[in-house]
Amino acid sequence: MAFNVITFLQLAVFVVILFNINLHSASAGSKGQSASQVSETSITAEFCDTSCTQGTDKRWTGCSGNCFCVHVGNDTEGRCMKWDGDYPSAEAEESA
Repeated sequence: MAFNVITFLQLAVFVVILFNINLHSASAGSKGQSASQVSETSITAEFCDTSCTQGTDKRWTGCSGNCFCVHVGNDTEGRCMKWDGDYPSAEAEESA
């Protein structure tokens, strides 16, 4: 009977050691430096109150003011969105 208890305890310790090694190897690659969370350019994005649609001429309509249309995939309907901050707009990048 004593032999079975000792064998069981050795097996339990062995399993715990293997589990610990497995956890360590899974997290070993995450010890490097991460990218900085602070950026020199900050941006806030929010949805506008309107929606937008794509017409037969492939032009998006429905957004006004500083809002622009955002859609997913090939959907012909989207939501109007705007951003604030010191991030350059697409028009400013194209003219540069």
